[in-house]
Amino acid sequence: MVNKAAYILDKRSMKVMDSDMPKLKPGYVKVKVEYCGICGSDVHHYMNLEEAFYPDIYPFIVGHEFAGTVIETAEGVEDLKVGDKVCVEPGTFCGKCEWCKKGKYNLCKNMEFLSAPPTKGAMREYVTHPAELCFKLPENVSTMEGALVEPLAVGMNAVVRSGIQVGGAAVVLGTGCIGLVTIMSLKAAGITDITAVDLFDIRLNKALELGATRAINTSGKDAVKEILKYYDGIGPDFVFETAGNRHTAESAIHICKKGGTIMLVGNVVGETSLNLQKMCDKELTLLSNFRYRNVYPTCLEAISAGRIPVKEIISRTYPLDEAMEAFEACINEKESMVKAVLKIAED
Repeated sequence: MVNKAAYILDKRSMKVMDSDMPKLKPGYVKVKVEYCGICGSDVHHYMNLEEAFYPDIYPFIVGHEFAGTVIETAEGVEDLKVGDKVCVEPGTFCGKCEWCKKGKYNLCKNMEFLSAPPTKGAMREYVTHPAELCFKLPENVSTMEGALVEPLAVGMNAVVRSGIQVGGAAVVLGTGCIGLVTIMSLKAAGITDITAVDLFDIRLNKALELGATRAINTSGKDAVKEILKYYDGIGPDFVFETAGNRHTAESAIHICKKGGTIMLVGNVVGETSLNLQKMCDKELTLLSNFRYRNVYPTCLEAISAGRIPVKEIISRTYPLDEAMEAFEACINEKESMVKAVLKIAED
């Protein structure tokens, strides 16, 4: 049986080729992948490679936002059967380390996360995965929507961990994919005062469509002053940094209200200068979010109930054979490309 996959060969070089058919292990299922989203981390690998840390992994398969159909089950699988539509939580944890035993399995020291080197990803026709990490889709949830549960889980986990409650006001810095799923998660949690902040109107308009109360374009402006205008100069209760930018991370301390909470959701690469004295003076709580844990069922329920229209974040879909074109579009059309999705097989 052929197992076509999109391989990264070199910097900004990708080719669809045959890959090995994965073997089933006890407790695993084989999934025919139907849709796979392109994450910012996938684009990072495509643009930069990781040869310094993993010199022998290329050609390499990325992708971890996916859903499809179970086509085979192994010994020990009871809750899934052939033909079930599933979305997949891509991180396989050991269950034995300190963090797993504390219930924080997303921090597992032995984590094998699809598309995180050296573990190959899901931009291929067939994948095997532990059945306990494959979640059956409700009848009214498509595999296209199922592929978006993974990024939605990031925003949902950040909202849950933040502790925000009905009546709280939130500013979301950045309206890319993670910013939008954070906004949708806030709205689904009953938050009615949500300010979206970005540099591009096209993204801000999408944020308004998906639940933001207001949108602020801070291009060429003092972002802190522009945002505080809407909060009587004292700021919101919560600030969610989703842009993964050191400048927005630094500004969060100046935006947040005294006694408020900052949640770091985006991947802020490199050193960041935080005004810790200002943070202490305002008695702020600084939280961070790494992926997610135990929120896939919540995400699926919210999508099924119509509270989160997750497929609205999709900018464009591409067939697997056009994977390189999709990655190039993610690089060259940053202003308008929120989420590109590969259609791996027929759903």
